[in-house]
Amino acid sequence: MSTPETSPRLEIPTSVTRGRVEQASREFATIFHDLKEQTFATTTWLGVPLVKTPADILVLQQIIVETRPELIVETGVYVGGSAALFASVQEALGIDGKVIAVDVDLSFVHERVRENPRIELLEGSSTDPEIVSHIRAAAKGKRTMIDLDADHRAHHVLAELRTYSDLVTPNCYLVVEDSWFGGRPVREDAVPGPSEALDAWLAEDQPFESDRWRERYLLTQNPRGYMRRVPDDLAPPPGRERPENFLIGSFELCGAGDGPPASEIDPETIADQLEAAAGEPDREVDALRKTVGNLARGTRQAAVEADVDRRRTEITTENLLREINTQRELLEERNRQLEIARAGLRRIGQSLPYRAYMKARRLPGIRQLADRRQRFRETASQKQREQREIVRGERSERFVNHHRGQ
Repeated sequence: MSTPETSPRLEIPTSVTRGRVEQASREFATIFHDLKEQTFATTTWLGVPLVKTPADILVLQQIIVETRPELIVETGVYVGGSAALFASVQEALGIDGKVIAVDVDLSFVHERVRENPRIELLEGSSTDPEIVSHIRAAAKGKRTMIDLDADHRAHHVLAELRTYSDLVTPNCYLVVEDSWFGGRPVREDAVPGPSEALDAWLAEDQPFESDRWRERYLLTQNPRGYMRRVPDDLAPPPGRERPENFLIGSFELCGAGDGPPASEIDPETIADQLEAAAGEPDREVDALRKTVGNLARGTRQAAVEADVDRRRTEITTENLLREINTQRELLEERNRQLEIARAGLRRIGQSLPYRAYMKARRLPGIRQLADRRQRFRETASQKQREQREIVRGERSERFVNHHRGQ
Protein backbone atom coordinates (compact mmCIF):
# COMPACT_ATOMS: atom_id res chain seq x y z
CA MET A 1 0.00 0.00 0.00
CA SER A 2 1.38 3.41 -0.93
CA THR A 3 2.58 5.78 1.76
CA PRO A 4 2.26 9.58 1.49
CA GLU A 5 5.91 9.66 0.38
CA THR A 6 5.34 7.17 -2.45
CA SER A 7 1.76 8.02 -3.51
CA PRO A 8 1.35 9.65 -6.92
CA ARG A 9 0.64 13.36 -6.97
CA LEU A 10 -1.61 15.46 -9.20
CA GLU A 11 -0.47 18.59 -10.97
CA ILE A 12 -2.80 21.21 -9.51
CA PRO A 13 -2.56 24.85 -10.66
CA THR A 14 -1.37 27.17 -7.91
CA SER A 15 -4.54 29.26 -8.31
CA VAL A 16 -6.68 26.25 -7.33
CA THR A 17 -6.37 26.26 -3.54
CA ARG A 18 -8.07 23.94 -1.08
CA GLY A 19 -10.12 26.81 0.31
CA ARG A 20 -11.30 27.85 -3.15
CA VAL A 21 -12.31 24.30 -4.05
CA GLU A 22 -14.22 23.82 -0.80
CA GLN A 23 -16.08 27.11 -1.12
CA ALA A 24 -17.03 26.53 -4.77
CA SER A 25 -18.13 22.95 -4.05
CA ARG A 26 -20.31 23.97 -1.11
CA GLU A 27 -21.95 26.80 -3.02
CA PHE A 28 -22.69 24.63 -6.05
CA ALA A 29 -23.97 21.74 -3.89
CA THR A 30 -26.33 24.14 -2.09
CA ILE A 31 -27.66 25.55 -5.37
CA PHE A 32 -28.05 22.06 -6.83
CA HIS A 33 -30.04 21.03 -3.76
CA ASP A 34 -32.21 24.15 -3.64
CA LEU A 35 -33.14 23.69 -7.30
CA LYS A 36 -34.29 20.12 -6.60
CA GLU A 37 -37.40 20.40 -8.79
CA GLN A 38 -35.04 21.17 -11.68
CA THR A 39 -32.28 18.74 -10.67
CA PHE A 40 -33.33 15.75 -8.55
CA ALA A 41 -36.94 15.67 -9.72
CA THR A 42 -35.85 15.35 -13.39
CA THR A 43 -33.00 12.84 -12.94
CA THR A 44 -33.68 9.37 -14.34
CA TRP A 45 -31.87 6.12 -15.04
CA LEU A 46 -33.20 4.27 -18.09
CA GLY A 47 -36.43 6.21 -17.70
CA VAL A 48 -36.85 5.53 -13.96
CA PRO A 49 -36.58 8.55 -11.61
CA LEU A 50 -33.82 8.51 -8.99
CA VAL A 51 -32.76 11.09 -6.40
CA LYS A 52 -29.00 11.31 -6.85
CA THR A 53 -26.45 13.75 -8.22
CA PRO A 54 -24.90 12.81 -11.58
CA ALA A 55 -21.51 12.59 -9.85
CA ASP A 56 -22.77 10.05 -7.30
CA ILE A 57 -24.44 8.01 -10.04
CA LEU A 58 -21.07 7.84 -11.81
CA VAL A 59 -19.23 6.93 -8.60
CA LEU A 60 -21.66 4.14 -7.71
CA GLN A 61 -21.26 2.71 -11.20
CA GLN A 62 -17.47 2.77 -10.78
CA ILE A 63 -17.67 1.05 -7.40
CA ILE A 64 -19.75 -1.79 -8.85
CA VAL A 65 -17.36 -2.17 -11.78
CA GLU A 66 -14.32 -2.30 -9.48
CA THR A 67 -15.76 -4.55 -6.74
CA ARG A 68 -18.29 -6.69 -8.74
CA PRO A 69 -20.79 -7.34 -5.92
CA GLU A 70 -23.10 -10.31 -6.42
CA LEU A 71 -25.64 -8.90 -3.98
CA ILE A 72 -26.49 -5.22 -3.56
CA VAL A 73 -28.83 -4.35 -0.68
CA GLU A 74 -30.58 -0.98 -0.88
CA THR A 75 -32.66 0.44 1.95
CA GLY A 76 -35.05 3.14 0.77
CA VAL A 77 -36.50 2.53 -2.69
CA TYR A 78 -38.91 5.38 -3.57
CA VAL A 79 -39.54 4.98 -7.33
CA GLY A 80 -36.67 2.51 -7.72
CA GLY A 81 -34.16 4.40 -9.89
CA SER A 82 -31.20 3.37 -7.73
CA ALA A 83 -32.24 -0.29 -7.82
CA ALA A 84 -32.56 -0.02 -11.61
CA LEU A 85 -29.07 1.53 -11.76
CA PHE A 86 -27.50 -1.23 -9.65
CA ALA A 87 -29.25 -4.05 -11.54
CA SER A 88 -28.41 -2.67 -15.00
CA VAL A 89 -24.72 -2.27 -14.16
CA GLN A 90 -24.63 -5.84 -12.81
CA GLU A 91 -26.26 -7.07 -16.00
CA ALA A 92 -23.89 -5.07 -18.24
CA LEU A 93 -20.90 -6.61 -16.41
CA GLY A 94 -22.29 -10.13 -16.69
CA ILE A 95 -22.46 -10.52 -12.89
CA ASP A 96 -24.68 -13.37 -11.75
CA GLY A 97 -26.26 -11.32 -8.99
CA LYS A 98 -29.32 -9.52 -7.70
CA VAL A 99 -30.52 -6.40 -5.92
CA ILE A 100 -32.65 -6.52 -2.76
CA ALA A 101 -34.48 -3.22 -2.23
CA VAL A 102 -36.35 -2.49 1.01
CA ASP A 103 -38.86 0.28 1.79
CA VAL A 104 -41.80 0.81 4.13
CA ASP A 105 -43.89 1.92 1.12
CA LEU A 106 -43.52 0.36 -2.33
CA SER A 107 -46.56 2.03 -3.87
CA PHE A 108 -44.42 4.48 -5.88
CA VAL A 109 -42.13 1.84 -7.41
CA HIS A 110 -41.91 2.07 -11.20
CA GLU A 111 -43.38 -0.80 -13.21
CA ARG A 112 -40.04 -1.38 -14.95
CA VAL A 113 -38.41 -1.98 -11.55
CA ARG A 114 -41.18 -4.33 -10.42
CA GLU A 115 -40.75 -6.42 -13.57
CA ASN A 116 -36.94 -6.63 -13.39
CA PRO A 117 -36.01 -10.26 -12.52
CA ARG A 118 -32.77 -9.08 -10.88
CA ILE A 119 -34.60 -6.91 -8.33
CA GLU A 120 -36.32 -8.30 -5.25
CA LEU A 121 -38.60 -5.81 -3.46
CA LEU A 122 -39.30 -6.14 0.28
CA GLU A 123 -41.94 -3.97 1.95
CA GLY A 124 -41.27 -3.05 5.57
CA SER A 125 -38.70 -1.43 7.81
CA SER A 126 -35.06 -2.11 6.99
CA THR A 127 -34.48 -2.97 10.67
CA ASP A 128 -37.42 -5.36 10.95
CA PRO A 129 -36.01 -8.70 12.23
CA GLU A 130 -37.84 -10.73 9.57
CA ILE A 131 -36.48 -8.59 6.73
CA VAL A 132 -32.98 -8.55 8.23
CA SER A 133 -33.06 -12.35 8.56
CA HIS A 134 -34.10 -12.71 4.90
CA ILE A 135 -31.29 -10.43 3.71
CA ARG A 136 -28.69 -12.18 5.87
CA ALA A 137 -29.69 -15.53 4.37
CA ALA A 138 -29.42 -14.08 0.85
CA ALA A 139 -25.97 -12.62 1.58
CA LYS A 140 -24.39 -15.91 2.69
CA GLY A 141 -21.47 -16.70 0.42
CA LYS A 142 -22.17 -13.64 -1.76
CA ARG A 143 -19.90 -10.68 -2.47
CA THR A 144 -22.08 -8.00 -0.89
CA MET A 145 -22.47 -4.22 -1.10
CA ILE A 146 -24.87 -2.15 1.06
CA ASP A 147 -26.49 1.21 0.22
CA LEU A 148 -28.34 2.95 3.10
CA ASP A 149 -30.88 5.47 1.80
CA ALA A 150 -33.96 4.99 3.99
CA ASP A 151 -34.99 7.08 7.03
CA HIS A 152 -32.16 9.64 7.40
CA ARG A 153 -32.67 10.36 11.10
CA ALA A 154 -29.51 9.50 13.01
CA HIS A 155 -30.94 6.84 15.30
CA HIS A 156 -32.28 4.87 12.32
CA VAL A 157 -29.09 5.21 10.26
CA LEU A 158 -27.06 4.06 13.27
CA ALA A 159 -29.33 1.03 13.67
CA GLU A 160 -28.87 0.20 9.97
CA LEU A 161 -25.08 0.57 10.24
CA ARG A 162 -24.96 -1.82 13.17
CA THR A 163 -27.34 -4.25 11.44
CA TYR A 164 -25.84 -4.48 7.96
CA SER A 165 -22.16 -3.50 8.16
CA ASP A 166 -20.94 -7.03 8.90
CA LEU A 167 -22.55 -8.27 5.67
CA VAL A 168 -20.20 -6.14 3.54
CA THR A 169 -17.43 -8.16 1.89
CA PRO A 170 -13.86 -6.97 2.54
CA ASN A 171 -12.81 -4.36 -0.05
CA CYS A 172 -16.47 -3.77 -0.89
CA TYR A 173 -18.51 -0.74 0.10
CA LEU A 174 -21.12 0.39 2.59
CA VAL A 175 -22.64 3.62 1.25
CA VAL A 176 -24.31 6.04 3.68
CA GLU A 177 -26.47 8.33 1.57
CA ASP A 178 -27.28 12.01 2.25
CA SER A 179 -24.61 12.71 4.83
CA TRP A 180 -24.58 16.26 3.37
CA PHE A 181 -27.62 16.97 5.58
CA GLY A 182 -27.22 18.99 8.77
CA GLY A 183 -25.55 21.95 7.04
CA ARG A 184 -22.85 19.90 5.29
CA PRO A 185 -23.68 22.00 3.27
CA VAL A 186 -27.50 21.59 2.99
CA ARG A 187 -30.48 21.18 5.36
CA GLU A 188 -29.20 22.70 8.61
CA ASP A 189 -32.48 21.62 10.20
CA ALA A 190 -31.85 17.90 9.46
CA VAL A 191 -29.85 17.25 12.65
CA PRO A 192 -28.96 14.74 13.91
CA GLY A 193 -28.72 12.83 10.65
CA PRO A 194 -26.47 10.41 8.74
CA SER A 195 -23.27 12.28 9.60
CA GLU A 196 -23.90 12.04 13.36
CA ALA A 197 -24.75 8.36 12.93
CA LEU A 198 -21.42 7.86 11.14
CA ASP A 199 -19.58 9.58 14.00
CA ALA A 200 -21.21 7.32 16.58
CA TRP A 201 -20.66 4.17 14.54
CA LEU A 202 -17.01 4.86 13.70
CA ALA A 203 -16.33 5.53 17.40
CA GLU A 204 -17.07 1.83 17.94
CA ASP A 205 -13.82 0.91 16.15
CA GLN A 206 -15.26 -0.43 12.90
CA PRO A 207 -13.14 -2.22 10.24
CA PHE A 208 -14.12 0.45 7.69
CA GLU A 209 -12.49 3.55 6.26
CA SER A 210 -14.03 6.47 4.39
CA ASP A 211 -12.80 6.42 0.79
CA ARG A 212 -12.63 10.18 0.15
CA TRP A 213 -11.34 9.57 -3.40
CA ARG A 214 -14.98 8.82 -4.27
CA GLU A 215 -15.75 12.51 -3.60
CA ARG A 216 -13.25 13.78 -6.18
CA TYR A 217 -15.94 15.10 -8.54
CA LEU A 218 -16.66 17.78 -5.87
CA LEU A 219 -20.47 17.35 -5.94
CA THR A 220 -21.69 14.57 -3.66
CA GLN A 221 -24.61 13.87 -1.39
CA ASN A 222 -22.48 11.45 0.58
CA PRO A 223 -19.46 13.16 2.22
CA ARG A 224 -17.58 10.48 4.23
CA GLY A 225 -20.38 8.14 3.13
CA TYR A 226 -18.38 5.85 0.81
CA MET A 227 -17.17 3.42 3.47
CA ARG A 228 -14.80 0.65 2.34
CA ARG A 229 -14.43 -2.45 4.45
CA VAL A 230 -10.70 -2.84 5.04
CA PRO A 231 -9.53 -6.42 4.39
CA ASP A 232 -7.44 -8.28 6.96
CA ASP A 233 -4.38 -8.12 4.70
CA LEU A 234 -4.79 -4.28 4.44
CA ALA A 235 -5.02 -4.53 0.65
CA PRO A 236 -5.37 -1.12 -1.07
CA PRO A 237 -8.75 0.10 -2.35
CA PRO A 238 -9.88 -1.15 -5.77
CA GLY A 239 -9.42 0.96 -8.86
CA ARG A 240 -6.85 3.64 -9.51
CA GLU A 241 -4.15 4.31 -6.92
CA ARG A 242 -5.12 7.33 -4.84
CA PRO A 243 -3.05 10.48 -5.31
CA GLU A 244 -1.79 12.04 -2.13
CA ASN A 245 -2.92 15.60 -2.90
CA PHE A 246 -6.42 15.39 -4.45
CA LEU A 247 -8.98 18.01 -3.41
CA ILE A 248 -12.58 17.55 -2.27
CA GLY A 249 -15.38 19.74 -0.97
CA SER A 250 -14.87 18.69 2.69
CA PHE A 251 -18.58 19.14 3.34
CA GLU A 252 -18.35 17.45 6.74
CA LEU A 253 -16.29 20.35 8.12
CA CYS A 254 -18.94 23.00 7.56
CA GLY A 255 -22.36 23.94 8.94
CA ALA A 256 -23.77 22.05 11.88
CA GLY A 257 -21.01 19.46 11.64
CA ASP A 258 -18.63 21.41 13.89
CA GLY A 259 -17.96 19.35 16.98
CA PRO A 260 -15.64 16.78 18.51
CA PRO A 261 -13.98 14.26 16.17
CA ALA A 262 -15.27 10.71 16.13
CA SER A 263 -12.42 9.50 18.35
CA GLU A 264 -13.70 11.70 21.23
CA ILE A 265 -17.33 10.50 21.09
CA ASP A 266 -18.51 8.20 23.88
CA PRO A 267 -20.13 5.22 22.14
CA GLU A 268 -21.90 4.24 25.39
CA THR A 269 -24.20 7.29 25.39
CA ILE A 270 -24.39 8.43 21.75
CA ALA A 271 -27.25 6.09 20.79
CA ASP A 272 -29.50 7.45 23.56
CA GLN A 273 -28.66 11.01 22.54
CA LEU A 274 -29.51 10.36 18.89
CA GLU A 275 -32.76 8.63 19.81
CA ALA A 276 -33.77 11.56 22.03
CA ALA A 277 -33.02 14.04 19.23
CA ALA A 278 -34.77 12.02 16.53
CA GLY A 279 -37.70 14.45 16.39
CA GLU A 280 -40.28 14.35 13.63
CA PRO A 281 -39.95 12.50 10.32
CA ASP A 282 -37.81 14.22 7.71
CA ARG A 283 -40.29 16.54 6.01
CA GLU A 284 -38.10 17.26 3.00
CA VAL A 285 -37.53 13.60 2.27
CA ASP A 286 -41.29 13.06 2.47
CA ALA A 287 -41.90 16.04 0.16
CA LEU A 288 -39.28 14.86 -2.32
CA ARG A 289 -40.74 11.38 -2.27
CA LYS A 290 -44.14 12.84 -3.13
CA THR A 291 -42.64 14.96 -5.94
CA VAL A 292 -40.85 12.01 -7.51
CA GLY A 293 -43.85 9.77 -6.86
CA ASN A 294 -46.12 12.21 -8.64
CA LEU A 295 -43.74 12.13 -11.61
CA ALA A 296 -43.89 8.34 -11.66
CA ARG A 297 -47.66 8.35 -11.36
CA GLY A 298 -47.78 10.92 -14.16
CA THR A 299 -45.73 8.59 -16.37
CA ARG A 300 -48.04 5.67 -15.62
CA GLN A 301 -51.13 7.83 -16.17
CA ALA A 302 -49.78 8.99 -19.53
CA ALA A 303 -49.34 5.36 -20.57
CA VAL A 304 -52.90 4.52 -19.49
CA GLU A 305 -54.32 7.51 -21.35
CA ALA A 306 -52.38 6.59 -24.48
CA ASP A 307 -53.85 3.08 -24.33
CA VAL A 308 -57.36 4.51 -23.86
CA ASP A 309 -56.83 6.84 -26.84
CA ARG A 310 -55.70 3.90 -28.96
CA ARG A 311 -58.78 1.90 -28.00
CA ARG A 312 -61.01 4.92 -28.59
CA THR A 313 -59.70 5.32 -32.15
CA GLU A 314 -60.46 1.66 -32.79
CA ILE A 315 -64.10 2.07 -31.70
CA THR A 316 -65.46 3.44 -34.98
CA THR A 317 -68.97 2.97 -36.43
CA GLU A 318 -67.59 0.68 -39.10
CA ASN A 319 -65.82 -1.53 -36.55
CA LEU A 320 -68.89 -1.69 -34.33
CA LEU A 321 -71.13 -2.71 -37.25
CA ARG A 322 -68.62 -5.35 -38.29
CA GLU A 323 -68.56 -6.76 -34.75
CA ILE A 324 -72.38 -6.77 -34.58
CA ASN A 325 -72.59 -8.70 -37.87
CA THR A 326 -70.05 -11.22 -36.64
CA GLN A 327 -72.01 -11.82 -33.41
CA ARG A 328 -75.28 -12.14 -35.40
CA GLU A 329 -73.73 -14.78 -37.68
CA LEU A 330 -72.48 -16.74 -34.66
CA LEU A 331 -75.92 -16.64 -33.05
CA GLU A 332 -77.61 -17.82 -36.26
CA GLU A 333 -75.16 -20.73 -36.54
CA ARG A 334 -75.82 -21.79 -32.92
CA ASN A 335 -79.63 -21.68 -33.53
CA ARG A 336 -79.23 -23.75 -36.70
CA GLN A 337 -77.23 -26.45 -34.85
CA LEU A 338 -79.78 -26.48 -32.02
CA GLU A 339 -82.67 -26.94 -34.45
CA ILE A 340 -80.87 -29.86 -36.13
CA ALA A 341 -80.47 -31.58 -32.73
CA ARG A 342 -84.12 -31.03 -31.86
CA ALA A 343 -85.28 -32.44 -35.25
CA GLY A 344 -83.19 -35.55 -34.65
CA LEU A 345 -84.81 -36.12 -31.26
CA ARG A 346 -88.27 -35.69 -32.77
CA ARG A 347 -87.51 -38.26 -35.49
CA ILE A 348 -86.36 -40.78 -32.91
CA GLY A 349 -89.39 -40.21 -30.70
CA GLN A 350 -91.78 -40.63 -33.65
CA SER A 351 -90.13 -43.75 -35.12
CA LEU A 352 -91.95 -47.12 -34.98
CA PRO A 353 -89.14 -49.05 -33.18
CA TYR A 354 -89.02 -46.45 -30.40
CA ARG A 355 -92.83 -46.42 -29.94
CA ALA A 356 -92.88 -50.24 -29.90
CA TYR A 357 -90.06 -50.29 -27.30
CA MET A 358 -91.84 -47.82 -25.00
CA LYS A 359 -95.13 -49.83 -25.32
CA ALA A 360 -93.35 -53.12 -24.56
CA ARG A 361 -91.79 -51.69 -21.38
CA ARG A 362 -95.30 -51.13 -20.00
CA LEU A 363 -96.31 -54.84 -20.34
CA PRO A 364 -96.48 -56.75 -16.97
CA GLY A 365 -94.21 -59.60 -18.06
CA ILE A 366 -91.53 -57.29 -19.41
CA ARG A 367 -91.65 -55.22 -16.22
CA GLN A 368 -91.23 -58.33 -14.04
CA LEU A 369 -88.32 -59.49 -16.18
CA ALA A 370 -86.63 -56.12 -15.81
CA ASP A 371 -87.11 -56.21 -12.01
CA ARG A 372 -85.66 -59.75 -11.85
CA ARG A 373 -82.58 -58.70 -13.82
CA GLN A 374 -82.07 -55.71 -11.49
CA ARG A 375 -82.23 -57.96 -8.39
CA PHE A 376 -79.78 -60.39 -9.99
CA ARG A 377 -77.28 -57.57 -10.63
CA GLU A 378 -77.56 -56.34 -7.04
CA THR A 379 -77.04 -59.88 -5.65
CA ALA A 380 -73.99 -60.47 -7.85
CA SER A 381 -72.55 -57.14 -6.80
CA GLN A 382 -73.04 -57.93 -3.10
CA LYS A 383 -71.28 -61.31 -3.51
CA GLN A 384 -68.33 -59.62 -5.19
CA ARG A 385 -68.00 -57.17 -2.29
CA GLU A 386 -68.11 -59.99 0.26
CA GLN A 387 -65.50 -61.97 -1.67
CA ARG A 388 -63.18 -58.94 -1.77
CA GLU A 389 -63.52 -58.52 2.01
CA ILE A 390 -62.62 -62.21 2.53
CA VAL A 391 -59.53 -61.91 0.29
CA ARG A 392 -58.48 -58.69 2.03
CA GLY A 393 -58.80 -60.33 5.45
CA GLU A 394 -56.74 -63.37 4.38
CA ARG A 395 -53.97 -61.11 3.07
CA SER A 396 -53.87 -59.14 6.30
CA GLU A 397 -53.68 -62.32 8.34
CA ARG A 398 -50.80 -63.68 6.20
CA PHE A 399 -48.95 -60.37 6.57
CA VAL A 400 -49.29 -60.41 10.37
CA ASN A 401 -48.25 -64.06 10.65
CA HIS A 402 -45.25 -63.48 8.40
CA HIS A 403 -43.92 -60.65 10.54
CA ARG A 404 -44.61 -62.47 13.78
CA GLY A 405 -42.50 -65.31 12.48
CA GLN A 406 -39.61 -62.89 11.91
